[in-house]
Amino acid sequence: MLTANQIEQFKRDGVLIIKDFFVQEEIAEWKKQVLNYFQNPVSDEDWFNSLKNIPSSQFFLENEPLPTLHYKMKSLYDCLSDSILWHGENEVVARSPDKEAEWLGARAPHLDFPVYDAIRTLVNSVFYLSDVSEFGGPFMYWPGSHIASWNYFRKNPQDYMAQGVLSQDMIFANIKNTISNEAVPFFGKAGDLMLWHSLILHSASVNKSDSARLALIGRWGNKLNGGENHFDFDTDIWDYLDVKTSKELQL
Repeated sequence: MLTANQIEQFKRDGVLIIKDFFVQEEIAEWKKQVLNYFQNPVSDEDWFNSLKNIPSSQFFLENEPLPTLHYKMKSLYDCLSDSILWHGENEVVARSPDKEAEWLGARAPHLDFPVYDAIRTLVNSVFYLSDVSEFGGPFMYWPGSHIASWNYFRKNPQDYMAQGVLSQDMIFANIKNTISNEAVPFFGKAGDLMLWHSLILHSASVNKSDSARLALIGRWGNKLNGGENHFDFDTDIWDYLDVKTSKELQL
């Protein structure tokens, strides 16, 4: 179940990490599927060529961990809102190993605007198919930046989805300039899950480890009715969710 402390942390930081969320049998099977799809690369060069020539956008897991199907994902997302019919998809995001690359930490912060989908993204997810530690290409995020984003879009609603005169990069830089904290890496073992609010600033990082970093990033929300705005930023950020504890959720 989600505890009151977990809910408070998620609302404050915009992220929630749940250790050992997926069982290792699931992780092993999903990792096998990903490796097979990329033709089982071994060397750094093999990975570089596979990721260059094989589009990850055409890959989908079998027995995919969707909030509508996977029993633990469904229970978890029901704690965020049991009235939403969750839509979205997982994307495999691989980072080939590059031991010679310079470590620069987080790259340019950004948000994932759902430009091509009529969906209001709300709570996204990321989990790894192998352990990710320091310099291993971790997902990077700015805690609390979801509140900064919301406040920025309240003042500049035309900038959500870059519908005004500013480019996406300019918008993201403007939001970043309103916060003072540094990016935090999501280090995790295979099977650890991190939920993140869709308005959290986040970034990729280079992978200096000996093996590819394999992550599954899910972007989840509800379908929009025709002509419906993504958000009414004059409301409270949590009006679109009903975050609560649940005795039925077993993690």
